Amino acid sequence: PSQSTPSRHTQPDLTSTRLYDSWKALIPTLVDIQLDYTARTLGAPLERTPKVLSLCSSHTCAQKRTSLTCLFF
Repeated sequence: PSQSTPSRHTQPDLTSTRLYDSWKALIPTLVDIQLDYTARTLGAPLERTPKVLSLCSSHTCAQKRTSLTCLFF
């Protein structure tokens, strides 16, 4: 039996191009914010945050859970 080899792409597909374009548009908007944050917090201790962050003042708000991974470099 012959085995088929997966096709190789030499150019990005439309999904990859759209993802790249969205990051290319987003990252410049984050630079000033990151620089400001770094200037304010460099050498300062990290603030403790509650395990659950919520703007809901009652228990009737719709619940949503999001995991966030922070990268420090």
